[in-house]
Amino acid sequence: SGYAAVFSSAIFGVLIVYLTYSLCNYLYKDNWTSFLAAFVLLFPGLFLDSSRRAMLDIPLAFFVTASMYCLIKGLENRKFYLLYGLMAGCAVLTKSILGFFPIVIGVVYMFWHGSLKKIFDPGFMAGVVLALLVGCSWYLINWSMFGDEFIYGHFQTQHMKLLPQDFLSNNPLYIFGYLKDMMRNYWPWFPVTVVGVFLFAKSSFVEKDYRSIFLFLWVFIPFVIMSTSRNQTLRYLFMIFPAFGIITAHTLAGWLKDSQKEKALPWMIGTVMAIVLVVNVTPIQVKVSLNQNNREARDLAPFVNINTRPGEKILNYGFTPWNPTQVLAFYSGRFLEYPVKNAETLIQRLDENPKGTWLSPVSKFKELKNKFPGKLYLIYGNKKFAYFTSIRNRENVIYNFFDTEVPIVR
Repeated sequence: SGYAAVFSSAIFGVLIVYLTYSLCNYLYKDNWTSFLAAFVLLFPGLFLDSSRRAMLDIPLAFFVTASMYCLIKGLENRKFYLLYGLMAGCAVLTKSILGFFPIVIGVVYMFWHGSLKKIFDPGFMAGVVLALLVGCSWYLINWSMFGDEFIYGHFQTQHMKLLPQDFLSNNPLYIFGYLKDMMRNYWPWFPVTVVGVFLFAKSSFVEKDYRSIFLFLWVFIPFVIMSTSRNQTLRYLFMIFPAFGIITAHTLAGWLKDSQKEKALPWMIGTVMAIVLVVNVTPIQVKVSLNQNNREARDLAPFVNINTRPGEKILNYGFTPWNPTQVLAFYSGRFLEYPVKNAETLIQRLDENPKGTWLSPVSKFKELKNKFPGKLYLIYGNKKFAYFTSIRNRENVIYNFFDTEVPIVR
């Protein structure tokens, strides 16, 4: 069910908030700053909204946050290095290469904080080895099963590349994409966060404060590396949002007097309660309102399911290889083929296989209808999707749901 799909993400979201509070309290021994760090993480609602969606960004953020917490605790108790490695390995298993960031951050941090001696600490090295064993097990299994096909399909696709070959010739300013996204979406904290990152960087280089180095690297390394990719989506950076929250909270706490902090606390608690009430008991729509996700895909799913056989793929015109492949597979039990980009190729394949069914954006379908009148038959359409087949296959289209339970997935 849809509920089951988002349940784990919601649990991980709650645990991240708790870890953010606990980590901040461990570093700075200040309950007010720790509460504010958790508050910053929750509002604006980007993080909260994604915590109720069936995506891997929140589970990844949890494992990264947990591994970073264990890394800093390992400085006092080496046993935590093994837990650091286990959590980092789970991060790799959750989202492949993105899960290696805790290992990279850990190595750089140990070198900066204590030179090569810290890197070759037996406890830390054991944690790194454990992370690689756990994380790379998935790569080894898939490589042994699929060989070079796995290497190409997983590592050499466009969305896995960092600096592209056309970096200098094709608008290199795209590297500021994440910064622009933060400027649009991270209010009201964005100015404070920018100042905070600068202050933490200064403290790292000048004062060599181990806490500042830790949080600065946690933010800086993923942000810079991810900015080199053209495949930029803000939710990919959720793994550094707990660090953003702590940096922002500590910076604000340094600017406020104790009396101002006491006055601000009831307002923060009141804001949390007010948002909860607005989301749950009023018709007012905000980003985190509990609306049904992917409504158009849910409505489409029964028509796809009843007009295809189990294991049969839906032909794809105009969508990417990834979206809406996963959501369609979840709700209908059918996968999309790799996309066809050329209209003439589509018509050729339609003539070769008139019983095949296709999915495209509505705008693309309208263009096809105008360009090739009398060729296509629309099985089902809504604001987002056009599900169609050849006009020659019209008599085989099924609309009888007597023996089909709808919705396919609740």
